[in-house]
Amino acid sequence: MSNFKSHSDILIRRSEPGDAGYVAYMHGKYYCENHGFYRSSEYYFIKYLAEFVHDPTGGELWIAEVDGNIIGSAAIVRFDDKTAQFRWFLIDKSYQGKGVGSRLIQTALDFCRKNNYENVFLWTFKGLDKARTLYEKAGFVLIEEKINNEWSNIEIIEQKMTLTI
Repeated sequence: MSNFKSHSDILIRRSEPGDAGYVAYMHGKYYCENHGFYRSSEYYFIKYLAEFVHDPTGGELWIAEVDGNIIGSAAIVRFDDKTAQFRWFLIDKSYQGKGVGSRLIQTALDFCRKNNYENVFLWTFKGLDKARTLYEKAGFVLIEEKINNEWSNIEIIEQKMTLTI
């Protein structure tokens, strides 16, 4: 895919036109291929990304790139004046474990601090162990679990994690 050598090869940038569609594509493809999500689950990614693009007030979408190729994404979405949601976090499988995820999380949390958010939450699901390790390393704590049968015929246990900044 590229000549990735070090952290300095990774560019973390704010999203540009066209990026949100690519983020929806990445999520739809990844979760269908790797976690058995229904094809219709892509609607979930498209719908909420479109809403964010329409009104990004209080939030930001970041893109991780190597050699001009998008390899990951993360976003902060305003939930209320004091609370933000961390969303659309995904790193291409070939770049996982290389520090990209940690940099995206740190970028998002720095944004939250700068914008005076006091709390950040995220939803993940059981089985995304690499991501969960990164969340816990950043200080997120599991506070809730629930079953989701909407996206797959495989039982998904969604997990809500929160962080006080």
